[in-house]
Amino acid sequence: MTPRRYRMKARAQSVAQTREQIVDAAKAVHAERGVQATSWDDIAERAGVSAATVYRHFPSLAELIPACARSVFDVIQPPTVEQASGTFKALKRATDRLEHLVRASCRCYEPGEGWLHAAHRERDFIPELSAALEVIETTLGVLVTAAAIHPLSKSDHAALSVLCDFPLWKSLIDAGLPREQAEEAMVRLVRAEAARIGLD
Repeated sequence: MTPRRYRMKARAQSVAQTREQIVDAAKAVHAERGVQATSWDDIAERAGVSAATVYRHFPSLAELIPACARSVFDVIQPPTVEQASGTFKALKRATDRLEHLVRASCRCYEPGEGWLHAAHRERDFIPELSAALEVIETTLGVLVTAAAIHPLSKSDHAALSVLCDFPLWKSLIDAGLPREQAEEAMVRLVRAEAARIGLD
């Protein structure tokens, strides 16, 4: 590698590292204070860089929120349709598939809890947050359809999706349930709803 290429590579790595620091700092402060209450100065202080550096990488929330969302998705690693479909093939009953979906979802929610909670609180005020959450919700909706096996009405699909989604998990945690009990409660609810609908 020539000296010039080495310098270019080192610079690119430095830029990527700084960007990652800023995103991690933004996620942390958003989780603590909320997105709207967080300034670029707050993010800069947490990241250990200047506010000008934050602005240079992310001139507005339109650039920052998608970067935070991608980082959160990398951390929580929600199941893809392909991954879930592979597991679903081994589970013949819709109730078992839905239980698997609930448990897989709960495992994803914990590492992203703070930022996801902030995003849900403020999604009505910040379009980029709503767009980020819609990606998760759309994927969850597809997985619910695949898990159910049988065709679902719009209302039944909505009910099952809500019983697998982050806001219910967070509400149970905030009500004082340990994480294991919150997961079991969601499993019971989704199984009961599946039985009411007549799945299996």
